[in-house]
Amino acid sequence: MSDSGRQLFPDQNPFSTARVKPGAIEFHFCDDFSAARLVAVLQENRWRGEVVGPHGSGKSTLLRTLFPAIEAAGRKVRCYVVKPNDRHLSMFTADQATWTDSTQVVIEGYELLSRRGQKLLDRVCREKQAGLLITCHKPQGLPTLFQTSITVELAISLVEQLLSKECDFITPADVRDSFSRHGQNLRELLFEMYDLYEQRRPQESPRRA
Repeated sequence: MSDSGRQLFPDQNPFSTARVKPGAIEFHFCDDFSAARLVAVLQENRWRGEVVGPHGSGKSTLLRTLFPAIEAAGRKVRCYVVKPNDRHLSMFTADQATWTDSTQVVIEGYELLSRRGQKLLDRVCREKQAGLLITCHKPQGLPTLFQTSITVELAISLVEQLLSKECDFITPADVRDSFSRHGQNLRELLFEMYDLYEQRRPQESPRRA
């Protein structure tokens, strides 16, 4: 492949984890929503709320878009990601002593906590007067701050944003086809775009001896 071709289609895949992880892509708001508006609503709800949406629909990306605005409002964000084996509060027990009325506790994967763990977390946050913001797939009883969803138009826009303008081997039709399989799960769609890019991008021709 020529030097110009290398510049247009580098070995670095635009759909690599570093390019599409939460925080790498800014959340796309629709209508009149914005980070500032959502943080104002969160404050009105005494810093308690939930972001609801299906797998891969942008909940983590939204949180990381909100964090600077939350911190600008004088809050100290403490974010914890619950793993399948973390059904209790062991992952942040040591931090609880530092929580205050200016702490914004953020829990990703709240539904993975046991009911006892959820109740204990709520109790500690109330005792410390700390805020509580969670992500979940179904409403959990906190004020709903935002419901994430993905449309095929948004998926196409995000893919085009990541691709070089000169790239013509991944098309909107490819995105629509992937969306028909993965729907709201943008994460899986972008994984598929990664594979397509690797399969289709121009490769350097072998040099003749």
